[in-house]
Amino acid sequence: SKKDGKSERPPIYIPNDGILNLDDFIGVYLDELRQGKFWGIAWDLAALGEALPVKDVFRARYDHMYCSSSLLPAVVLDTISDVACPNASEPSDHLPVCASFVRNKV
Repeated sequence: SKKDGKSERPPIYIPNDGILNLDDFIGVYLDELRQGKFWGIAWDLAALGEALPVKDVFRARYDHMYCSSSLLPAVVLDTISDVACPNASEPSDHLPVCASFVRNKV
């Protein structure tokens, strides 16, 4: 279906018995791949003892902060990691990002 010209993903239903069949299980992973969430699959494979080779640390930002023209960013904390996350120092693959804003006097 479409909403505002964008395709909507169908809702996810958990089976009544709480057990996914093989097709459902594969579908979860295919959906993650389509969304670019390769790290989730890499994490699961590593947990099963089948780690994928690591060529380099992923360096990109998906986080965004939005504000109106009445505010200006004053300070931005952009957290990065030089090693793959999660790790001993960063227990999540979601690193914090924060900002402080001031009023735009224009």
